Amino acid sequence: MTDATQEEHPKVNTPKRGLPIFWALLLALCLAPYLALSAFARPQADDYCSSALFRSLGFWQAQLNAYNGWTNRYATMFFTGILDWFGLWGLRVLPVLLILGLAVSAYLLLKQVFRRVGVEQPRSNLVLFALALTLLHIAALPNLYQSIYWRAGSLAYTLPVIALNLLLAALLRAHARKPVRHAPILFALAAFVAVGFSTTNAALQLTALGFLFGVLLWRKQLSPQERPLWIAALVGSALGLVVLALQPGARLRLAQMPPMPGLGRLIYLTLRYSAALVYHSLLDYLPARLAALLIGLLCGLSTRGLTVPPLKKILAPLLLTALGAFLLIAACCAPSALAQSAYPGHRAQTGAIYFINAALLGAGFLVGIWLRALLPQKTLRPLQILLNIGALVCLFFALKPLPGQFAEIRRHAAAWDEREVSILAQRDAGARSLLVPGVDSLAELMELSPDPANWVNGCAANYYQVDSIRSTE
Repeated sequence: MTDATQEEHPKVNTPKRGLPIFWALLLALCLAPYLALSAFARPQADDYCSSALFRSLGFWQAQLNAYNGWTNRYATMFFTGILDWFGLWGLRVLPVLLILGLAVSAYLLLKQVFRRVGVEQPRSNLVLFALALTLLHIAALPNLYQSIYWRAGSLAYTLPVIALNLLLAALLRAHARKPVRHAPILFALAAFVAVGFSTTNAALQLTALGFLFGVLLWRKQLSPQERPLWIAALVGSALGLVVLALQPGARLRLAQMPPMPGLGRLIYLTLRYSAALVYHSLLDYLPARLAALLIGLLCGLSTRGLTVPPLKKILAPLLLTALGAFLLIAACCAPSALAQSAYPGHRAQTGAIYFINAALLGAGFLVGIWLRALLPQKTLRPLQILLNIGALVCLFFALKPLPGQFAEIRRHAAAWDEREVSILAQRDAGARSLLVPGVDSLAELMELSPDPANWVNGCAANYYQVDSIRSTE
């Protein structure tokens, strides 16, 4: 939380509107292909299992069966059951809702963050920040399909990012108005639901809430009317984590994993994996990270009416912000380090990558404000031109993999459709043991195999209501 202050001037924080509008339109246009890709989302692996469960047991009984059996992700299963009512259309609409949800929730959270630190931004800047954060997050995911287009993965790891954004925005907004009497109950319930998507996101949410609550208390920026809401959110999150931990199948899964490390080893692995995640995220997706930094710089340079305090005054807030960002990344790495002594999988990195992009945008914005205050006016124009060119080049290279991703996902959807036609034709003809064309796996997800006893084959057989399915290859 920095303390940049506003001058009393009729044009406080008024940006040069052409720049934010141009970039907002460009980023929205770049998001369009990712929205269009949702048309090619198809059930994969775990999707067959959950859909078959809901169709055979019904909504509520399936929830109990899943929790008592193979998964502790009660919120993931709840929303999976709702989407399953809409069949294949639900799978296709979900990525659109997630992408739009990331943008809208980022806008709402950023609005409250800027308002809380006394640096309110015009709507055009907020839209630009939200679109940049959303696009550059999606463009630099280690496994795009698993995090956005695969129902099981996107509900467990992307939807909770949206939920956390909304929860934090609501908590920060409570500073401006008196909450209703039952607000603590609502916040506790919202936090309980948001924490139930996965253990990774439960750790992330508890860390974010706890850290922000502590910082606001320390800096005496938490009013008496807000404290019950933050405490309620923390209690709801803690209860959700307990529900996740007490799931009956958890012991069975842990028994199949390596022994848990001791505390010292756990801290070492968490710090090591966190540093590795930051390193690889920056190096492997350098164009997207540079684009985030440069867009933040441009926003800072175009914002007028701010007086930047001396570095000594804001050094503590800056260090706290950096510490908070690293703690959030560590929270994403700790669960896999604890359960498997392993580096987090690609989809489990979704939340950490989101906050890395947010940190780069914020850092660029602060540097841009400082440069505007330090540099003479005549040098700002050529600097902005160079930064715009640099940001455009970085954005081009960040999106360069998109055509190949689009083609691969579309080919897989066509092959999946062809196989389903074969399955339905054989089933309608009375066959109970089906032989279907093989389909290449997509995004490291298991496909149907020649072995009908394979778990994916078994779930697919239940999904299509036949005895068994095997593929030709």
